[in-house]
Amino acid sequence: MVSGIFKSADRFATTTWRQPSSSEISSPPSELCAKFLTTNKDGEREALLLTLDKPVIIGRNPAHGYVIPDLVVSSIHCKLYAVQVHPGGFVISCQDLSTNGTLLNGHRIRKASVILVDGDTIEIPSSQKFQCLFSFKTPREKAHIFEPTPPIETAHKGETIGKYTVTSHCLGSGSFATVHLAFDRVNHRQVACKTIKTKKGHEVDKVYKEVGILTGLNHPNINRVFDLEQDGAFLHIFLQLCTGGDLFSYIISHVKTSYRLCESEAKYIMFQILTGVKYLHDKKISHRDLDLKPENILLCNPGPYPHIQIADFGLARPKAYQKTMNVCGTVSYLPPEGILAMDNHRLGYVGMPSDCWSAGVMLYIMLAGYHPFDFSRGSSCKSWWPSAEWESASASEKGEGVVKKRIIDGHVDFRDRIWTEEVSQEARELVTMLLVYDYLERATVYGALRSLWIVRDEDALRDAYRKRISTEPF
Repeated sequence: MVSGIFKSADRFATTTWRQPSSSEISSPPSELCAKFLTTNKDGEREALLLTLDKPVIIGRNPAHGYVIPDLVVSSIHCKLYAVQVHPGGFVISCQDLSTNGTLLNGHRIRKASVILVDGDTIEIPSSQKFQCLFSFKTPREKAHIFEPTPPIETAHKGETIGKYTVTSHCLGSGSFATVHLAFDRVNHRQVACKTIKTKKGHEVDKVYKEVGILTGLNHPNINRVFDLEQDGAFLHIFLQLCTGGDLFSYIISHVKTSYRLCESEAKYIMFQILTGVKYLHDKKISHRDLDLKPENILLCNPGPYPHIQIADFGLARPKAYQKTMNVCGTVSYLPPEGILAMDNHRLGYVGMPSDCWSAGVMLYIMLAGYHPFDFSRGSSCKSWWPSAEWESASASEKGEGVVKKRIIDGHVDFRDRIWTEEVSQEARELVTMLLVYDYLERATVYGALRSLWIVRDEDALRDAYRKRISTEPF
């Protein structure tokens, strides 16, 4: 039986399915990300150094981190983390674990996690203050190529949009949107602001329709959509802020530790993914946007055995039990029927079974440490790390074609020693149930939650799950 579902002593073993690029691991674990300057009770100046591989704990207990012996300080008052996020970046977060809260720039936070920007001040009420200083500053991007080289950003300006103040602190960016840190002035909380530039009127109507669907969702494993504001050609979607990064970045940041998750943590994460997907499917909604994948699984707070949320619902659709002709998604996570429909526009596929296939791919990755279809064969099945030639091929039509063929062939390889010696038979059976070629025979999310692998530890999973979400604001 897999035990220790929620023990912090269980080291987070990690998984990856491709060699991280140099930009994705821009900061080695020992690199300084930020320092926190403070003056202690004796009037001495001190600096707390924060790196990616080691959080800093502030509290009264001498067994943990930085000690403040004041009675107003909790045993473990707060934790400071540097979290690897989108390629080449990190965020600094502060998680309050105290009884009387922690002040961020004078605003009290309780039992919550917030993101810090360069120059922010955190304070133990009636005790010490700490100023956060990033270890390096990033140049502001040019607005156009003829603009003079811009100066280093030293302050994060804010722009008022409705009841929100949107800062210049970027949390992530993609082909169609950027995400910035924002502050909800009415509810006194940090949020994420996803900004999309639209070109046509029907695009605005489409986004409003999609956001209307998403604002009605309310579940601990679904990233909340709070509001939508339009500012000229820009649409600003305000979302629940998660401070632990995404699952893929979390995996990459621990790549030197191991190659896969320990089974108990994979089960805890998978249980939450299935619970969130079940909520969506109950409402006849499928995810579909780039498909379920680690990049779309957010960690509410840093640390092992995380509370996760499914995010990025740009292509979520109602009536997901109906066939769609609009094929979308990352090839590596599309089911066979999606691959076939991609190459034959007269075909379609159903969103709900597609979500279950994608969940099966993620479970395979978490347990084995490599992707079931998108990997380099090399000389043996253990060639999980793609060569430079394969990385180049994967980005090409030829490489994508190889992955498509493997998915359509429908053969999932369980011959590796990991599957025969380290992963339980029940876990393998669930992967097999989800990665069935025929979507009519594939396990539904309801069947997956009734699998022996989940049911065997269901009480422990639900207990850990309830305890975690009860201590976090929602």
